[in-house]
Amino acid sequence: MNSFPKAAIPLLAYAAGDAFGVYYEFLGQTPKEIPQVLLPKDGWPFGGVSDDTLLSILTIKSLTKKTPAEAAEFFLEQLREAVPRLRGLGPTTRTALGLEVKEGERGVIGETNGAIMRTALCGLYVRENRDEWIKALVEVTHKSPKAIECAQIAAGLFAGEDLPDYSDWSAPIGGISLDPLETLQAVVWVVKRANDVADAFSLACSLGGDTDTVAALAGALFAARWPEKADFYSIPWLNDVQWDEIEKELRECAEMLEQIHA
Repeated sequence: MNSFPKAAIPLLAYAAGDAFGVYYEFLGQTPKEIPQVLLPKDGWPFGGVSDDTLLSILTIKSLTKKTPAEAAEFFLEQLREAVPRLRGLGPTTRTALGLEVKEGERGVIGETNGAIMRTALCGLYVRENRDEWIKALVEVTHKSPKAIECAQIAAGLFAGEDLPDYSDWSAPIGGISLDPLETLQAVVWVVKRANDVADAFSLACSLGGDTDTVAALAGALFAARWPEKADFYSIPWLNDVQWDEIEKELRECAEMLEQIHA
């Protein structure tokens, strides 16, 4: 991992936070103290990332197209091909693919945080007409105006825009839901309180609920905004992440990012 360019650390932090947060996702009883150890989860490959990372990679790769419409079409093509690799697909993405959705999840289709989850990192790449690109990429799966707006705000944060004032927000007792605004508020709450990337991961998981998404976004956003404080490579469990299954694609995304920052 040390061979990646510095500009790519937010990408690595996203994947690491995803893998770290999987254990705590909708766990029910979240521990008060979150240790800096990667924990195994039943039915999940140890150190494996979820669909959060893989869908983000697919979305970033679609930015090579000339127009937002072409990028959206290309993303959907890649998504269909990638289905066998994707773990933990949310209800909206499953619906877009024509896959089975549980009865209790149907009410949130198109309204979930999946739009933020997979398009936020695009803020690192897209400099012009960013809202237009994000809207096109989001609408492939999420038609909700709320989901689109929150995704646009999240991408803006990765592009360096000011953090919103969510000072009145407090975490729900039941943990962070799949609601896009709640997820965005949680990510900002974590980033404003964290000391480094590892701390962002722990704070995100302490909130409970959709911990892999919040940890991935918060860790990546901290690394993007304050690279000098990220201290990413000091995280003790980094080598436990299954980098092999995503390293090639992460390098492609890193090369795209390096060209932008050259």
